[in-house]
Amino acid sequence: MSFKDELSPDRKLFELIEKIVIVKGRLSTDPSVWEFHIGGEVLKIEASILENPKSFRSQYLSVFDRPAPIIKPNAWINLLDNLADEENNKIEHMEAPEESNNEFIARQMFEIICEREISDEAEDAENGRCLYNNISKKDGKQYYSIPSTALKDIIENAGFKIPLHELSTAMTELNMKCAATPRVWFNGKQKRSWCFVPETILREKGG
Repeated sequence: MSFKDELSPDRKLFELIEKIVIVKGRLSTDPSVWEFHIGGEVLKIEASILENPKSFRSQYLSVFDRPAPIIKPNAWINLLDNLADEENNKIEHMEAPEESNNEFIARQMFEIICEREISDEAEDAENGRCLYNNISKKDGKQYYSIPSTALKDIIENAGFKIPLHELSTAMTELNMKCAATPRVWFNGKQKRSWCFVPETILREKGG
């Protein structure tokens, strides 16, 4: 262990922290969270801001009504490294038990999409009123597709706020759609489209 022998601020905090639980999201778009277990309380910090100790200090003060030990930036990184070291027996890993905001929105949007009828007519599906039953030239598989422009309107009308690339990634990982937005022919025009997996659509429809 690389701490000095005297009880430095980082050593004090190391001793106060009973354990760290790193909670990984169920999707790649979900944030990882470090849970600091201290004195029967849990402080939760997203990994993306973990290297800055300000969020930790703010939560510590709010929970314990006293400031956390003041630790210099380099010592804070060293503390995190020691906490994450398996040899110190303070680290645990787990998958998030509940769906994230992105997963929730993906599932809600998928329900809305599955309410649409399936059509073999590109004209019916071009404006997003139907799901277009087509064979993808990209991989030769069957999909039920909606043009990206039409899907964007559907999302906005549903009132959800999520970057489209994050929603696409979430739906792909949940096996709702194929990766990316391949081009699909609609009435002689190629349009970037969201191509949904028929089996998943039909299962949601109860078919």
